[in-house]
Amino acid sequence: MELPRNSIWSVNNSDLVKDGLYRLLDIMQDVESVILYSLEDTSTTVRPIAVSLDGFIELVSSRKAKKAQYELPTYLLVDEENIPDEHIGRRDKNYDLIKGIISNSIFLFDYATKKRSSQLAEYAKGVDVDRKSLARLLTQYWRYGQDKMALLPAFSKSGGSGRDRTPTIKPLGAPKQPRTIAVDRSAKFIVSDDDKNKFKKALKKYYLKESGLSLAKTYDNLLKDSYSKELNLAYACGRPPLVPTKKQFSYWRTKLFSKEQIIKQRTSENDFLRNKRGVLGSITDRSYLPGAHFEIDATVADVHIVSEFGPKYVLGRPTIYIVVDRASRMIVGMHVSLYHASWRAARQALTNSFCSKSTYCKSFGVDIENSEWPCAHIPKELVCDNGEMIGVQPKKALTPMTQLSFTPPYRPDCKGVVEKRFDIINKEVLHELLGTTRGGQIVRGSRDPRKDAIYTLKEITAEIIKAVLEHNRSILENLAFSSPLLIENDLSPTPLNYWKIHLAKHKHELQLANSNEVIARLLPSAEVSMTRSGIYFNGMYYSCSELEECNLASVARSSGQWRLEARIDENTTNYIYVRLDKNKEFIRCDLLPRSRMLGDKSMFESDFIQDWLDTKKELTPISTTSIDDHKHRQEVTRQAKRRSKDAEKVSFRDKTSNTRQRRKEELEATTNMIAPASETSVSNDVSGYILSDNKVISLPKGRKRRTSRGES
Repeated sequence: MELPRNSIWSVNNSDLVKDGLYRLLDIMQDVESVILYSLEDTSTTVRPIAVSLDGFIELVSSRKAKKAQYELPTYLLVDEENIPDEHIGRRDKNYDLIKGIISNSIFLFDYATKKRSSQLAEYAKGVDVDRKSLARLLTQYWRYGQDKMALLPAFSKSGGSGRDRTPTIKPLGAPKQPRTIAVDRSAKFIVSDDDKNKFKKALKKYYLKESGLSLAKTYDNLLKDSYSKELNLAYACGRPPLVPTKKQFSYWRTKLFSKEQIIKQRTSENDFLRNKRGVLGSITDRSYLPGAHFEIDATVADVHIVSEFGPKYVLGRPTIYIVVDRASRMIVGMHVSLYHASWRAARQALTNSFCSKSTYCKSFGVDIENSEWPCAHIPKELVCDNGEMIGVQPKKALTPMTQLSFTPPYRPDCKGVVEKRFDIINKEVLHELLGTTRGGQIVRGSRDPRKDAIYTLKEITAEIIKAVLEHNRSILENLAFSSPLLIENDLSPTPLNYWKIHLAKHKHELQLANSNEVIARLLPSAEVSMTRSGIYFNGMYYSCSELEECNLASVARSSGQWRLEARIDENTTNYIYVRLDKNKEFIRCDLLPRSRMLGDKSMFESDFIQDWLDTKKELTPISTTSIDDHKHRQEVTRQAKRRSKDAEKVSFRDKTSNTRQRRKEELEATTNMIAPASETSVSNDVSGYILSDNKVISLPKGRKRRTSRGES
């Protein structure tokens, strides 16, 4: 059985010693005794007691004495370097006074067993110190662990720290001191228990409320409600009122209510949980396998963009959708569009997340291998907010593939990983571009960022893609503490390495996506027309090898056009997915050369052209010149009708007879031409000559043709 020196024992139901907590000071084998010191006696001079060794062992065996713990005062639990030199000097001085006697076992046994011990008095004379002072030092030494630190002075408790002092006639604290001798300050107010109750009542009424008043305003209301008589009396007497000061009120605010109470009661529960509660954990603590949780969210980019067809057309700020793997912090998908946060834009981001990225990046001028962004998987759970993803359509499209999880309203911290990615993209990329709003931090009177907008949607998307690739290659220190696989394989803690090594070791929750299923379920649906010139959609024409093999354009030319089901990738106009037969899958149809002006652009540019045409049509439904022409035509018609009244008496035969002769006469009368007779005869006989610079050039004669009427 172990009975270590300095151990703590709790004794109960013992006839050997009183019940309580004891420190075992020493074991004396020669006299078979144990020296115990009572820790529950709070006297300044406490003597140890000696009990038989066998008796104490019996107590331990019968479990009447059990090992326990004794908490040392906090002022003793400090590092040597943090102790002031003055305190160290006092501690060492006290230790030097008793170090000659604490190691004397004969003195310890006599001091514990005899009521009067001459050894302590003799030792006190030798060191020239009062015997009672030595007794107090020994008590302190034995109580706090029998080492030098036990004698450290308890100056941290000086002044009654942590205890309320009872006010008397004399005010507590420093008196009011005038800055100059020319002014006398008023008497200091003594705060009583009744004043404290008034403080508490005012604080509850005005201050400790959601959107409560400020402390200064609460103090004013306190004086109006509880000290109005004193204020009126002092004003009538022309003396300063004897009321609590604002400093006293502020002091007792922190004494009457804890900081936690003040924080909780001055804000709503929602705001406290979001912004003021302690953050002892993270959502990533329970998600360390890639694919367990994907987070999706949208934000408005901090930059204005222009149209590709003209920098004078400002299109506003695009919407960025980001999909992030919670465990690896890998950005697995994205989408940038002019649509606001909606299911239409979110489905594009999810399609990008579930499909390979090389084709997507290439359409924006960024050439990568699939290994540089190896994310084409479906997660076990998709975490989204209570917005566009809670509708019927998202559930129908996504439920067969993954599980949807919705965060509570106004709790962005539940998907903090994707929220942080937005902050990174905006600060590291978009805030450096012309036309940026810098997150709304625009000084009043500064230049409108729309005037500086020069980037197109395609250029902004390309920059964001590069930022995403850079983020996936960046070192994140937290990843090093998320999984041991990075350290075991000597890999840098980057999202890309975290993703790859967990897939290689088969430690993930990912599911491989079927591209045909993703296209059919997630891409926006549309109706296209099969025409003689190809598949028509939104002013553009598309075709594919299957369409040409079946010669469907010829069928549409002969039999008329018909409707087809399609899926549109709004990131590019270069292709769409069309289902030529309802029993077949969607096939890719590429843009035809006749629509090359819209090639390598997003679908939003096609929409922009349609809107531009509509505005032009709305601007000039008809020209003003056509209005004048229409009025002139009506006037000419009226005049012609008036002239034709005289011709009504002439018969139709007379009107139409000899038309050729009348044409000839009309021509001679209305044209300014001179035709001599000789020249006329020559022209009739020789019709194959023409005049040029007074020379006659002969031309070959053609055969004479006859009309259906028999006229030559």
